[in-house]
Amino acid sequence: MLLVRKCSHLVLEPGDLKVLLAYPGPEKAGLSSLAVHRIYTLLNSIEGVSCDLIFSDYNQSFFLSLSPTEFDVIAFSVTYENHLFEVIKLLSSWGIEPLREKRKEAPLLLGGGIGLFYNPSPFLPIFDAIYLGEAEGRLEEVISAFRNRPNLETLSDFDNVLISGDYTFKYEGLKVSFFEGPKKRILRSPLFPEVPSHSCFISEGTAFKEMFLIELNRGCIEKCRFCVASYMGLPYREKEIEVVEEEIAIASNYVDRVGLIGAGVSDYSKMEELYRILKKYNVKASFSSLKASSTSPYIFEILKESGQKTVTLAPEAGSQELRFAINKKVEDEAYFRFAERAFEAGAENLKLYFLIGLPSETEEDVEAIVDMTKKFREIGLYYWRERGVKGGIHLSVNPVIAKPFTPLQWYGLNPKSVIERKIRRLSKLVRKVPGVKLTYEKVKDAVLQAIVSRGDERLGVAAVRSVKEGLNFRRALKEVGLPFEELYTRERERDELFPWEIVESGIKKDYLWREYQNVYKRKATPACFPGCSVCGLCLGSANLQKG
Repeated sequence: MLLVRKCSHLVLEPGDLKVLLAYPGPEKAGLSSLAVHRIYTLLNSIEGVSCDLIFSDYNQSFFLSLSPTEFDVIAFSVTYENHLFEVIKLLSSWGIEPLREKRKEAPLLLGGGIGLFYNPSPFLPIFDAIYLGEAEGRLEEVISAFRNRPNLETLSDFDNVLISGDYTFKYEGLKVSFFEGPKKRILRSPLFPEVPSHSCFISEGTAFKEMFLIELNRGCIEKCRFCVASYMGLPYREKEIEVVEEEIAIASNYVDRVGLIGAGVSDYSKMEELYRILKKYNVKASFSSLKASSTSPYIFEILKESGQKTVTLAPEAGSQELRFAINKKVEDEAYFRFAERAFEAGAENLKLYFLIGLPSETEEDVEAIVDMTKKFREIGLYYWRERGVKGGIHLSVNPVIAKPFTPLQWYGLNPKSVIERKIRRLSKLVRKVPGVKLTYEKVKDAVLQAIVSRGDERLGVAAVRSVKEGLNFRRALKEVGLPFEELYTRERERDELFPWEIVESGIKKDYLWREYQNVYKRKATPACFPGCSVCGLCLGSANLQKG
């Protein structure tokens, strides 16, 4: 592994606060996460703090080979809902009691990451404290304060750090009837545009194979009604081009290719300048994904010179009408034109992401996924024959997951049996189309993700029992009064109190409800329009300025 940035923790100084940054997944996945790189760099930039790493396939810390219990703080970077179970497994394997109320003489357990921003409730029984939001500017303050005064009261002073023991809930059946505890807000850092956020390790053993990652933007201008990354990333922000140039200059000392990362990376408004900087440093670039609504011709110039052979697009719905209803307002023809230009720029393969189980979805909508894929294949076939290459279409279809703080937070998802039937139908149709490969997430894993996504603290208790006692999770849920199937298929009520409302997202609930109603209007109006301020998170809003 190549260290781009040397870190002080490689030699521990007496009196240092020792922080273990834990990723609840294997090394390959953890080192592929730009968030891990970013937090590791920030923590090691704090005077008097030394940070090491650990992954699920390690029993000791990555660099210093220390036991997790030798650290003062274990900070988990949680990306996915299913990480709940991995966190519990790791703590148990390290000899640390997962249930907070039963834990004695252990490091402070701090949770953070996008997987906790929108619903920390299932993790409350486990973590001592949870950091909500982005890191830049604030994480340094939080950890420095804790180093000087190492107790939970110190952390409670921050408006984006919640102390798990401060919350009590009352329930009526499946619903939360009341909760007590301070609301904490999600921090959207105003510093992102002006500070570097890039790889600090370059390794062969990652998903990106010796690629230097650079975060180009945060949030997304489209605001699709199902997408938590879009809502949690509000407002849309771009990194200043001067900072990007500094990062590309650093990358050029180590590699000849950078990976451009962001929820809407091809929306970057300075694509021409970016292209010229890449040329200046003789560096190629790969896009994590592309959007057919992006129009800059320099996207295709970068693609052409990079030699990127696989381009990723996410139409989400094969039916244009359904796509518009979820607020992804991109016409079919825009996708086909974009694919043509990508093939002209040298791409040979397309990876396409679609969702099934969306509100108001019909059998015809499911079949439209295959119809759209056929059209993409027809476009590709022309270029494959012309160049004498064997290209292909990779079709990735997964169930939609209802996420907190999106319009779909009320949605009753399709039962597992219905999703499986739709996948069987798709598989049968795709088998008739040469050169198309269909993959999909295991439906049981998607169901688990859906349950955790909108769960409350009782779910965390059940997860601990399930892991520690080897109990079937469905049975563990039943023992705490939660019926498995209803947890993800139940349609929520308009004014229902949600367990994630201990978080202040800055997004108005009435606004989200109106957007949810629009999902069922197959020719729904856009979520945003010029001058709209209903969600309160537009660029330059008071919420952002407060930092």
